[in-house]
Amino acid sequence: MIYCFRMAIFCLFITPVFAQEAPILSPESAVKIGLEKNFGIQILRNNERIAQFNNTPGRAGLLPTLGVNSLANYASNNTEQKFFNGETRSGIGAGNLSTRMGLELNWTAFDGFNMFVERDRLALMEKMSRAETTAQMQTFAAGILAAYYRLVELERSTENLRYAVTLDRDILDLVKNKKKIGTANGLEVLQSQTRLNSDSARLVLLENDISRSRMNFNILLNLDPTTPFTLDTRFQNASMPSLEELLLRTRQNHPDLLLTKLQKEQAALRLETVKSSFWPVVTLQAAYNVAFSRSEVGFLLSNRSNGPFVGLTLRYTIFDGQNRKNDQEIALVQMENAALRETDLVTILEGRIKTKVSDYSALSNLINMEEENLDASRQQSALARELYRLGKTTNFEVRESILQEIQALDRVINAQARVKQVEIEIFNDAGIPLFPVQ
Repeated sequence: MIYCFRMAIFCLFITPVFAQEAPILSPESAVKIGLEKNFGIQILRNNERIAQFNNTPGRAGLLPTLGVNSLANYASNNTEQKFFNGETRSGIGAGNLSTRMGLELNWTAFDGFNMFVERDRLALMEKMSRAETTAQMQTFAAGILAAYYRLVELERSTENLRYAVTLDRDILDLVKNKKKIGTANGLEVLQSQTRLNSDSARLVLLENDISRSRMNFNILLNLDPTTPFTLDTRFQNASMPSLEELLLRTRQNHPDLLLTKLQKEQAALRLETVKSSFWPVVTLQAAYNVAFSRSEVGFLLSNRSNGPFVGLTLRYTIFDGQNRKNDQEIALVQMENAALRETDLVTILEGRIKTKVSDYSALSNLINMEEENLDASRQQSALARELYRLGKTTNFEVRESILQEIQALDRVINAQARVKQVEIEIFNDAGIPLFPVQ
């Protein structure tokens, strides 16, 4: 009964501790939060909506405009009229009222096919806006992931140093005990104490770096700098496609390359716009008007009219100082520049992919070797500590074996972090989405 009561008290006090533990922030969740809260991404999303609103047949000029106009005038004049037959009419403050109301329709029936070019241009602008958003999201997601795994590397290194401090403290306690029984001297105690103090000081600096890095990471996600979170400290590498597949996906999916291709289409549409200016423009007008006027002095007391109106206007520019011809040449040069930019970007991206795939392979092999070194150094360190406890080795050899173990683990952590960074860069260059695709 007493045991159950003690366990109940223990659970009562320990539960709030676990309840207050910071939630685990996965890399995917960090990217999702960062993209949702980033103001630049929100602005690009709004630009997408603007481009979508602009992409309509009416904005392209394919539809007519219909409007209503009305007019009402009133004048009060002193009037005197003399006729050829000698008759005279006059009026003081004679009123004159006129009103008109009509329904008007205007439509550009033909403009050299420019309205269809404009329709394609507006659709292209919507695609470009979406591509710009995707490119920015990809770049921002790569930055978040890179910062996330830099923080993981820092925390893993700090944890490794905490382990080193624990070993230093154990060795110091062992040396002190051996000194009490006369199997160790004061120099060994001082050496062990110095090593412990040195590693403890490094640990303080690293923990301060972690605190600052955590705040900077929260700022990157547009969160409060003091927001608590727990990292997933595993370096989970994704399946790496073959070099041929990466190059193919780069040419097909890289956001910047897709944007460059759209810019090439935009340059081609500019040429079509210039070509359309060599054609005449035909405009159709139609209206239905109702008019009424009334005058207190004059030939008519009142006048009323109503009826339809139809008109056709043709406009053609015969000479414009060769501006259209020059515009056509400029459009051709712009198309050439767009094609050159696309080729240049493909060359740069493929070169980066090939270099980073080679780095990825070398670093993966390095991890395997460093992990083997780590296993050996751990066995060596454990054996050295046991031998020192038995008095069969020196304090110096124990400290060297511990240092080798810590350095080996640091090298493994560093290699794993470098592989992850290269993986992020490869996926970014290959256009493989680094954020959840909706």
